[in-house]
Amino acid sequence: MDPKIGINSIYGYAGVGKTTAMREICDQLARSDIFDNIFWLTLSKDLSLHKLQSDIAIQMSMDLPMYKDVQFRAKLIYERLKKFTKFLSIFDNVWQHISLKEVGVPQPEPENGCKIVLVTRSLKICKCMNSDIIMKFEPLYGAEAWNLFVSKAGNVVHIPEIQPFAKQVVKHCRGLPIGLVSVGHALRNVSSVEVWRETFEYFTREIDAVEDYVFKLLRFSYNRLNNDMVQNCFLYCAFFPAGYLFKPEELVRYWMAEALIHKAGDIVAEIDEGFRVLRKLQDANMLQMFTEGSEEFLKMHNLLRDLAITIMEMTPGFFIKAGIALWLQPSHKEWANARKITLMSNAIPRLHVVPKNCPQISTLLLSNNPISYISSSFFCQMDTLKFLDLSYSLIIELPSSLSELTQLRALFLHYWTHLKNIPSLGKMKKLQSLCLCGTAITKLPQGMEGLVSLRSLDLSETIKLEAIQVGVLLSLSCLEELRLQGSGLCKMDSPVITNYLMEMRSLKCLSILTLSVVGYGDHLDTIMSLQEQNLKIYSVNVYGSIEDYIEDVQTT
Repeated sequence: MDPKIGINSIYGYAGVGKTTAMREICDQLARSDIFDNIFWLTLSKDLSLHKLQSDIAIQMSMDLPMYKDVQFRAKLIYERLKKFTKFLSIFDNVWQHISLKEVGVPQPEPENGCKIVLVTRSLKICKCMNSDIIMKFEPLYGAEAWNLFVSKAGNVVHIPEIQPFAKQVVKHCRGLPIGLVSVGHALRNVSSVEVWRETFEYFTREIDAVEDYVFKLLRFSYNRLNNDMVQNCFLYCAFFPAGYLFKPEELVRYWMAEALIHKAGDIVAEIDEGFRVLRKLQDANMLQMFTEGSEEFLKMHNLLRDLAITIMEMTPGFFIKAGIALWLQPSHKEWANARKITLMSNAIPRLHVVPKNCPQISTLLLSNNPISYISSSFFCQMDTLKFLDLSYSLIIELPSSLSELTQLRALFLHYWTHLKNIPSLGKMKKLQSLCLCGTAITKLPQGMEGLVSLRSLDLSETIKLEAIQVGVLLSLSCLEELRLQGSGLCKMDSPVITNYLMEMRSLKCLSILTLSVVGYGDHLDTIMSLQEQNLKIYSVNVYGSIEDYIEDVQTT
């Protein structure tokens, strides 16, 4: 690479393939030794320097003070980056000028080995950033566009009665790969001439702006999903921040918590159906698979997320403010008008203002916020709340008003590493899913025996959990899933473990069980009898000694 070239810029229409191409280049560079570190940073229209700094810090595994000003944080980032000899920063979806100094990124120079790549729709941005090289990403033309479309739609396009319409559809995609791919997938192996004629007529309606036209292409693919459940699951992906990397099962669990998956049968059947929906969205190019290290993630293209938000905004009640570095909670008016609220991945430290009126709210997603305080009466006006997600927060104790959420169906509190005290859950007769994975609780909340509708209980990685009250498991007669791997219960004396195992045998609906035990021989008979139940997913981590268990917990 030319050491004199510091800032490279790529610009072009939305959907022309800039991000996809850069992702492929980034993957190739990651497998080489050209750079010691590569940072991929996805921006939004409302640029937040604070969030951008946090994203950089996360990728450097750097502990950056949350409540310091951007100038102070910029100095810390700058000093850290100066220690790297060769690094590449890719800023994707740039909408406005970025001051590298204000962010804390060193200006590229031959001496520091720093390189910057900007991906934007605007030539003006490239110029105002003093780019050394500016490259326009052009649409596909002629045979290239046709061949890409055929690879997605299939050989059906060669049928004489269909080909003229297919040629016109390709023309109306204007060479944009996102359109060619999504529309091609939507029409894959469709042999009905009438469908192709209707598609052609759909695209001949006049559209002026390129941005609106891209939305029209994507909206066609959305409409062609032809399934309310799949469409609703697609829309739900926009509740997460732009650029969010979904773990496949994580996304399925959120869909299930929202009751978006309709499948008769047990919880395993619902999970399987959720993964079928995932595959349909992947096949339709509505979600894309990425591999980082040994893990696979799904990602939603920014344009598809924008489309999903636009569709949801046609119906009042959606408040989508995820990943935009908000410090303040919604206003009283916003609470009053909302049915579903997502404030995921923001910078909200306190929920101290009690919402006065929330007559419609059914979903509240607050995960990945540094919340350290919630007013004791915060949930008092949320009588209709069905799904509450407070995962990855900093609070030690939940407010007493949580106990009054009698309509709650799903409660996610996973990886609250400071969380020790949870108020009584006894009034939550409709609760079906409770996730306490990775919390610091030493005992279960009071009222657990009253959770008569509970289907899923996740206590994995609750390493400080000391006991489950006798009879609690027996009372959970609807329980279909119990996860205990990595739980502190593993350290209990042999008679106590045997007690738990015997109670598990009485759970007739149980189909998923994961657990850890010390000393396989002590519990062999009971473990074998559990295998005789109608379990469809069964996993046991066996440790020879307490020391083996502790070593495993400390290294995971």
